[in-house]
Amino acid sequence: MTDYSHAKDAIIEKVEGYVFDTILARGHCPVIQWEYPEFQSLCPVSGRHDQGTLILAYEPKNLLLESKSVRDYLSAWRNKSIWQEYVTDVIAQDLFNAIRPKWLTVEIQWAPRGGIFATTTSVKGKK
Repeated sequence: MTDYSHAKDAIIEKVEGYVFDTILARGHCPVIQWEYPEFQSLCPVSGRHDQGTLILAYEPKNLLLESKSVRDYLSAWRNKSIWQEYVTDVIAQDLFNAIRPKWLTVEIQWAPRGGIFATTTSVKGKK
């Protein structure tokens, strides 16, 4: 059994300095939704992978995200130690900062661990 008594001291990592590829919207502003069923990050205490399906939805203003760029960014989290409760918000903020859409939502539906199903959601901007 994993000892979480020192969890408050766990080192948290982020994907730093990633630059997203973007496309000009040119007046095309449909709501875009993508699902990435292979999202992974590491539990900062146990070192085991947390896995889930990440769902990204946004309504662009001027820029669109290029899907391969986003996939590569999401893949970069695979070996980063971060709490499930933090990573969703960090990803949402990074994506929001990259394109400044009208609104953006990131939801991660986590695979169960210890019998608990978790979903974390972060919303940036206003629908």
